[in-house]
Amino acid sequence: MMERPMTTEELFNRIKIILKEKNKLPDILDYGLPTGNALPIKTCDFELKSDLAYGTSGGIYLELWIRYRYEDVRYKKNLGTFRTLREDGEAMHEMASLLADFIIELNSYMCANADDFSWEGICVYPTDSTGKKVGRWYSGRGMEHALEKKDQLLAEYPQVAIRDNATRKEQIFCRYA
Repeated sequence: MMERPMTTEELFNRIKIILKEKNKLPDILDYGLPTGNALPIKTCDFELKSDLAYGTSGGIYLELWIRYRYEDVRYKKNLGTFRTLREDGEAMHEMASLLADFIIELNSYMCANADDFSWEGICVYPTDSTGKKVGRWYSGRGMEHALEKKDQLLAEYPQVAIRDNATRKEQIFCRYA
């Protein structure tokens, strides 16, 4: 687990490395660069957004960013851009495949490293009798939502944890037979 929030630049580069290791970066790329203004990612509750289009100065661009809400404010943080100089239909299909692979690898990476993206708000997740996380976890903005989700999860799981992401303190709730 990281000691600080991952930045947008680190996330873009991490997924790019994974794609390269899996031989999923197209040979046609001119570049794949993270956004110059790296910002911390403090929540895993975000949507990956993209724009895949022909550029006005030639080539095809795949721009990636994340969008999320926190305390009723909308945020947008750029991740990075991939570009090819080619403009043919086959190149567009390759860039679309790159987008799909980026989405798949990002989702997989976040599921395996969810704690690295949870620095604000409250998380609720089921645990087994040893305290190990099981199932899907849920993030919420307030304790009222967390307590409602806890009650729903206790109907299915023996234990549920509620964690304050800023302090990393957890409270464990058990289902009573």
